[in-house]
Amino acid sequence: MRSAVNALLSWHKRFRSPDLMRKLKKMRDGPFGFFRGSYFLYAADTTKGPFRYEPLDAAGPIVGDIHSENYGTYRAVTNDLVYDINDFDDTSEGAYEHDVRRMAVSLVLAAEENHHRLGDGLNAAEACVRGWLHALRHWGQHKRADFAEIEQHYHVRELLASAEEVNRVEFLRGLATQVGPAQFSLKHDKAYRPVEPEMRARVEKALPAFLEHCLAPKNAKPQEYRLQDVAARTAGTGSLGRLRLALLLDKGNAQADWPSLRLVEWKESLDSALDVSKPVSAKGRARQVFEATSRFQLFPKRYLGYTRLQGTPVQAREIGSNDQRFSHAHFSDLERFTQAAVLFGGILARAHLLGSPGKAGPRKIPKLVGAREDAWVHGVLSFAAGYASQVQADWEELDARKGEVEKAWQAQE
Repeated sequence: MRSAVNALLSWHKRFRSPDLMRKLKKMRDGPFGFFRGSYFLYAADTTKGPFRYEPLDAAGPIVGDIHSENYGTYRAVTNDLVYDINDFDDTSEGAYEHDVRRMAVSLVLAAEENHHRLGDGLNAAEACVRGWLHALRHWGQHKRADFAEIEQHYHVRELLASAEEVNRVEFLRGLATQVGPAQFSLKHDKAYRPVEPEMRARVEKALPAFLEHCLAPKNAKPQEYRLQDVAARTAGTGSLGRLRLALLLDKGNAQADWPSLRLVEWKESLDSALDVSKPVSAKGRARQVFEATSRFQLFPKRYLGYTRLQGTPVQAREIGSNDQRFSHAHFSDLERFTQAAVLFGGILARAHLLGSPGKAGPRKIPKLVGAREDAWVHGVLSFAAGYASQVQADWEELDARKGEVEKAWQAQE
């Protein structure tokens, strides 16, 4: 008999991290939080479990763990502020429909969390799916440079304007403190915790490889950066439990000051839950995630990169002052929520197209759907409603067995 809690305990047996208790709290917040934190369960359910389905005959690079809160603003390698999908931890090869169905489920759950009716959530999910199909038709034959028009959407312009107001130096002053001439350290709290000297030494050793491989803006000289401080970092929901570090860097000169500082995250890279039944860090996984992210994002994030931390592959990206997300909590207005869903579908289609340059890939999907578009969309919506109900039941099981999970995860700290 399927048990979400048993699967959760089994999946997380390898993790040794205080982040697990934070993950338990986030997953208990509601069905959407549970959905965010249990992608491995969705992957199993839809590939070999009770929610298996026969997808359209179109596969290629996919995002994997996609949902409505994996979209946001960030500072790109061009130094422009952009809006795009910003999490590719579980990227893999698979049916493009896998992403579309997961996105539809997330919108149903997000609508319910916003106290909208089930029908309203399904309407938003339908708007997203049809927005995805429309974007595939519209951009299918276009080149990469043509895809930037999504930035003209007024929701995106609004969020970009809000993110632009955040000053990087003021942002860093909230996270770090100056401890001496040209010397800075990260402030310690629940999100940033001290590390042992051995870990700092490992980071120092792995830093040159990251600086060699990272995507830096034009005229930047990343090889000159040096480590000021490092801390264990807690953030997100889905990846809680993995090794995660925050590196405070400066430009490597004796006059280091606030404007010269940069904050970068290193995160343990695991193979996608679509590809393994247990969490595994394959040797080249960080590079795979880096290369996939570079393709999927129209303008990749600044200081995106990878390295190996004493044998552990880690992916890297800048922690920026302009990082903001379209949290569904900001969309209590139903019309605004539904319009955002169309945008999500368009950006997902753009990522699919960018991920398969020069190949038919997702470009053949409109023909595969053809005159049966309504029937196909209705099938996706039926799946979304059914899986959202399963997530509700899984969350209720977690709430009923919270003491058991807490005890097991406390023993892993």
